[in-house]
Amino acid sequence: MFVQKWNNLIGTKEGFSLEKRIFHGVCLITLLVLLICFPANFILGLDIFAYVLMVVFVLLLILFYFSRYSGHSKITFSIYVFFMSLVLVAGYIFNCGIDGPIILVFGITFLILAAIMERKQLLFWMLFQLSIVYVMLYLEFNHPDMVLIHYKERSFRFFDTALTLGVLMLTIYLTISYIKVNYQEQQVLSNKKNEELSKANASKNKLFSIISHDLRSPFNALIGLSRMLKENHDELDEVEKKEFVNAIFETSTQTYYLLQNLLEWSLSQTNEIHFSPEQINLKELVNNALAMPLEVAKSKEIQITTDIDASKFILVDKNMMETVVRNIVSNAIKFTGNEGEISITADYESSGITLKIADNGSGMSASTLGSLFANTSTATAKEVIQDQGMGLGLILCKDFVDRHKGKIWAESTKGVGTTFYIFIKS
Repeated sequence: MFVQKWNNLIGTKEGFSLEKRIFHGVCLITLLVLLICFPANFILGLDIFAYVLMVVFVLLLILFYFSRYSGHSKITFSIYVFFMSLVLVAGYIFNCGIDGPIILVFGITFLILAAIMERKQLLFWMLFQLSIVYVMLYLEFNHPDMVLIHYKERSFRFFDTALTLGVLMLTIYLTISYIKVNYQEQQVLSNKKNEELSKANASKNKLFSIISHDLRSPFNALIGLSRMLKENHDELDEVEKKEFVNAIFETSTQTYYLLQNLLEWSLSQTNEIHFSPEQINLKELVNNALAMPLEVAKSKEIQITTDIDASKFILVDKNMMETVVRNIVSNAIKFTGNEGEISITADYESSGITLKIADNGSGMSASTLGSLFANTSTATAKEVIQDQGMGLGLILCKDFVDRHKGKIWAESTKGVGTTFYIFIKS
């Protein structure tokens, strides 16, 4: 609660730079210090200086308002430094001169201001502050009567010095702590941006690797198949021609899936793909996802069977989940031989629905299964581009399932087949 109110007072990160927010914080800390100094100076018999501090409090409040709410922070900072210098001059004159604690306050004030002012202003304000101090010391040395008020009792001097030192230490503690917290937050934000940039560069490199490898391979295959069909058309019988046509169809379909995955993956990496879950009939969703893979399955005489309750609905993003089902079924077709079988079933529980896609294809080794869903931030280009985009498609599936706060995993036996599981919460 306090942190939120404090951040509202000094300004949001979006609306103000770090330096401006620190300046606003210093203004508020100064106002707090002035509130402490009012009664202390009355107790010490320094009534005139106490009234001066009251005026300073009001003027500083006005400065803070103009900087925080009127957007004139640059000019108000300069006015603040100049104004505080005049206050210290008044404090020197009305608070016992060199016998009082104001000389110490000059140094501490500059230390705090130096931490937030621009580097190009630093030398000017340092010389300005030093000039004031040296002039005041010179004038008091030659004209002692310029100091209008002195301590009435010796004990007041010790009390004033002790109080001033305590207030200064508190001011330094609050200011430096606040500055360090803000710079640490800025560092965390900077590190986060650097990490996002690194991930973006890694994604870009993987994208180029995929384009250079995966798109080249199927297009080379299409060109080769079509060239052979063109050059040997008259010599081929109808069965051989059909084999060429089926091969061209399968390759072009897989290339289309790859391009679609590339597009969706690129949008996913740049957060430009929208997540819009809605209640969807599960059987209709699966049937829509199977529209194109079924054509490829027919060319390989692969039988795809589904056993899904037509009354079951699921809360998902329609486009994302169709992409997940289509990718997994397409991979199953790719690694299942002619006349193979693929089954799609669903288990219904109170916690959610588990969709199972099983094939009797070539299966996977344990090492391949373990790195199946390699994250895009850690996967190498070789892992991502393996098997003509299989890695990319599965990474995309995991990303989409994760957005639903679901789970995706696989079980496989080499030479027996593979089963993929997709769990979506109710």
